Amino acid sequence: MARIQSSPILSQIRVARSYSEQTVALRALKDEVIGHVQRKEKWIENGIIESLVKPLQAPPVQHILPRDHVVEVKPLSEKDVVRLQSLQLLASFANGGPSFLGPLHAVGAIPAILSHISPPENPPQVILTSLRALSNITDATRLAPPGQDDTTILSSQLLTHQHISSLWRILVQNSSDMVIQEQKCVVASLISRLCKGPDHQNVLEEHGIIDALARMLATIVVSRGEVIPGAEIIGRSDGLAEYIPEPAPLGVSLALVLEAISTVIANSRFRACALLSSPFIMAVFPRVDFSPPAKETKAAWSVLEVSGMSSHRTKVPGAMDYLLPIVPITQHRSLSSQFPHFPPLGFSPSRESLVLGRQSSIPKFTGWDPDRLDSASSNGDTEADDPESPLVPWLINLVRSTEGLERVMAASVLASLFKAGFTNPEREAALGQLVVPLLCLLIAEHDKETPPAALNSAFIEQEIALDWAILEQTPEILARLVADSEYLQQAAHDCGVMKVVYKLLRESYEPMTVQSAPRPWSPSPDHDTGGSEGLPTCRIGSPGQLPVYAHKIKMRESTLKLIAGMVTFKDEYRKELADQEMVPYVVESLSASPQKPRSVKDQPKPDKMAENVDRPIRDFQYGVNPNSVIIAACHVIRILGRSVSNLRTALEDHGVAMPIFRLLRHPDAEVQISACGAVCNLVTNSSPMREPLLDAGVLKVLCEHAHSLNPGLRLNSMWALKSLVNAVDNNLKKQALEELESGWLVQLICDDTEDEALHTRMRLERQNPNDEDEDMDTETLDDGSRPALSPSSHPGGPFTFVANPREPPRLQSAKRKVATLREAELNPTRKARNDDLAIQEQGLNFIRNLIGLPSMLMAEMVDHLFNELGQDRLFEILASKLKVKVLHAYGRKFSAGNSGAAAVSDARVLYPQAKVIEAVVYVLVHIAASIPRHRQLVIAQTELLKLLGGHLNSLDMDVRRALCHLSTNLAYQEDGADAQACQQRAMELRKLGFLAKLEGLEQSDVDLDVRERAKAAVWQLKSTV
Repeated sequence: MARIQSSPILSQIRVARSYSEQTVALRALKDEVIGHVQRKEKWIENGIIESLVKPLQAPPVQHILPRDHVVEVKPLSEKDVVRLQSLQLLASFANGGPSFLGPLHAVGAIPAILSHISPPENPPQVILTSLRALSNITDATRLAPPGQDDTTILSSQLLTHQHISSLWRILVQNSSDMVIQEQKCVVASLISRLCKGPDHQNVLEEHGIIDALARMLATIVVSRGEVIPGAEIIGRSDGLAEYIPEPAPLGVSLALVLEAISTVIANSRFRACALLSSPFIMAVFPRVDFSPPAKETKAAWSVLEVSGMSSHRTKVPGAMDYLLPIVPITQHRSLSSQFPHFPPLGFSPSRESLVLGRQSSIPKFTGWDPDRLDSASSNGDTEADDPESPLVPWLINLVRSTEGLERVMAASVLASLFKAGFTNPEREAALGQLVVPLLCLLIAEHDKETPPAALNSAFIEQEIALDWAILEQTPEILARLVADSEYLQQAAHDCGVMKVVYKLLRESYEPMTVQSAPRPWSPSPDHDTGGSEGLPTCRIGSPGQLPVYAHKIKMRESTLKLIAGMVTFKDEYRKELADQEMVPYVVESLSASPQKPRSVKDQPKPDKMAENVDRPIRDFQYGVNPNSVIIAACHVIRILGRSVSNLRTALEDHGVAMPIFRLLRHPDAEVQISACGAVCNLVTNSSPMREPLLDAGVLKVLCEHAHSLNPGLRLNSMWALKSLVNAVDNNLKKQALEELESGWLVQLICDDTEDEALHTRMRLERQNPNDEDEDMDTETLDDGSRPALSPSSHPGGPFTFVANPREPPRLQSAKRKVATLREAELNPTRKARNDDLAIQEQGLNFIRNLIGLPSMLMAEMVDHLFNELGQDRLFEILASKLKVKVLHAYGRKFSAGNSGAAAVSDARVLYPQAKVIEAVVYVLVHIAASIPRHRQLVIAQTELLKLLGGHLNSLDMDVRRALCHLSTNLAYQEDGADAQACQQRAMELRKLGFLAKLEGLEQSDVDLDVRERAKAAVWQLKSTV
């Protein structure tokens, strides 16, 4: 240490009188520390980091990015050389591992580095070094000790408006220089590692990152020679020819580009559409019909077409389809829905198809000869629905023709497009026979025994790191692909993937004797380099996790997600999971401090389980589960709980109830939401875990969560309470209503809580406007820049599409579709409304179960409900859910902007929703299923019944079915004393038009069950008159 303090290098760095002296000292320091961790530690303890950051704190001169700026690598100035040397040293220190993160954060190294990533203010070499430093910090953070390994803070610093604009500029640079190409690769890698959730994904899309990545992908397609034949000719006709890029230069990584695209578009229909609607993707992959010159190829397709085994019975194969093997349909399959399950509640495929489904002209191409190109406008071929993009079969072919991470990432993008509903329904067969088996094979091939040297090493060989990366990501990608498709789950199961996954989950729980990276040998072992003394800028931190340790935790999460994705449909798969003794591993994954998974015979006795309610973290032998692992385990438990046999055997035997109950008090809201979701299936009347959970106080906790400000937590807690009060004794039902509070239940059902909160917040923002443009980039691109590459701007509001008359009509149509999907998915008003509807539905279902089974006690609970809520008040609430509602009818108008746009009113009209109507009807069904006095109360609600009669023609078959049940119950005769009143009820229903409408349902309803229920209701009404 004394030697460093007196070193001429240190003094020269601090008191250098010129840039050249500083450069010489920095280079000498770099020669001394690179590759030598102990020397880095000594220099850190002597405060060298501050001296490295100081030259970076002066902001570089800003320049306006000109149109079609071509980057040139010029000689560096003396000042730039100093900055470059400082950044290289910071990158080297970050490469030393997690122990160096503390000093780097303490001196503000990250903001200093971020100030040097924007072109053209900084030379390309400086930008590349800055990006490498950020990449090294990211890698070090992911290996930090448990609890400190979250990269969210780093993500929030990088993914801001200012810095995302810099990332966009890097990605769209026109240069074949290797430095520029490496910049792009590092940016793509940073995006894939630091993009955390929808907020980051959306801000990246807003700044044109998807378009920039799509351009890079298009250059790769061109360089591979896989552009659709005739694309340039078609581009000239529809104005997209200029978007066909030059071939990708050397150095572009296909795997990194696909990974970044997959990260940004994941779990979003509108972002997936933004990728497909990029002008570069549309230009290289035009949608054309195609006939191959080879007669034999066409004949093979025709044979399957005639035999009915073709997967393209309804569509003409495109050029990319001929690169794929012919996939016959040899069995009946239940094709998964064309529309995804993740869009916001209220998304209607039928409504969306009316908005987006428009007549489109599809060019025809029948060969490679340009003279054979024939526009669809001349033959009139049109389709009501948008056809599948050729990008989909190209990705399938890429999965088949590549290997390693390129195959994995191609499958990841493909999974996102499939889940978003942008593939043909027939494409499921190709995915099941061409993609799923290869992903299963990837998992099996890369499941290799870890070499002993890697178990205790902080540095992993590249080949091993590649195997680990594939193993960590492939199960999660496969889970996304198969989760909503029973056919794909069957395909994966037939490939034996579950056996491999079970093995991987077991391996992730093998005890690890060493969790932290060992410190290098030192001649002074008594010197504690990790001490807590000294300034934070000079203090070395803990060495962090071993790479093998982090790998096992990631494998744990990935395998749990695949298990959950594989058992969503078939009960036999859930039984197989239990038979393979996997439940103990899932149960331990519910705890942040897991212990050794124990079989049924090794489980502690019930009287000792209470002693393990709160298990402190004693050691890290089995790792520390982050919240992502806990949430994945909760999802597995929720799905396993759908099976009654599992509830009564595997889950009960392994004591699932208490670990789940502990998570209801977890400090993280997302974990609480997942735990409430799991509780929904653990407190049903068929679950033996209901009583232990009640004894532990689950009712009180769920009622507390029902009062939460978090709409997701309110929703899942009400869902669990609905299950809890079903078929229990009346004392528990009354206790549940008292704990929840009848006034709060009314508020949940009646008030549009989220909508009102959003309206209040927006009104306050309008009253106290701030500078909305403060985060916008001041370097606005001139009007000569390509609109597809410029960051998105929406002059009419965040979800307003403003057409650019200079753009081709096909591109305008694509952008209009993206804007529509964006509005459907991101509009905060729509989201607030959907949250309110979902909570109102579960609140009504809570009342439904509260007055439901057991049937002999229904009358008592109905009367209790009337006493608590008020008889007239209850019927008023139910009637209000059937009426059109106007929110903020007398609200003030406000200007939509400064552009002279017309004022916009706060008022909104809300129409009754089918799920809420169904819940209202079933509350009345249960009241009418009680005693004759209660049926008389229902029939006396003339206005309510008139509103219900109007919904007998509802487009929703569940509503029609429920109304048939209600009609049957109201016309039911209890005994002889009820005969006259029953006749009066039947006559009243006739007067209200129920009988005529029910007869219509009996004769012509499209659903068999509705016809049968209507038949029973008609018979009941006629037999009582």
